[in-house]
Amino acid sequence: MRPVELLVHLAPLFVAIAAAGLLVWAIMAGMSYAVDDTHVRVLMFGRTVRRVALSDVEWADRRWDFWNEHYTTSLRPSRVVRLRRRTGVFRSFIITPPDAESFIGRLRDRGVAIRP
Repeated sequence: MRPVELLVHLAPLFVAIAAAGLLVWAIMAGMSYAVDDTHVRVLMFGRTVRRVALSDVEWADRRWDFWNEHYTTSLRPSRVVRLRRRTGVFRSFIITPPDAESFIGRLRDRGVAIRP
C-alpha cells in the first residue's frame, strides 16, 4: 500500500481523534465554579450542570482522593479542592478552581470546615 492510500484509509481515525480532542478542550475551557449562599455550583458555559448544597459539605481541603466525583479543568495539583459530602455514593467531590486559596476562603466564609 502506498503512503497516500494509507493516509486516505486513516483519515477517519485522524478526524475522530481531532474531534474528541476538541470536545475535551471545549468542556474544560467552558467549565467554571461558583459558591453562593446555599450551593457550590459547577457551571458549563454559564449554566449549572452540578451543584452541591453547602449544608451537605462536611469539610473541604486541598487534597486529591482516588474514589470520588471529578469536575476538573486542570491536572495541576495546586488547584485541587476536595469537598467531602455527608451523603452520596461518591462522597468526595473534586474541583479545580483557578484560585484554590480564594475558593477555600469563600467556603470558609460560608461556614464550611476547612481541613489543613
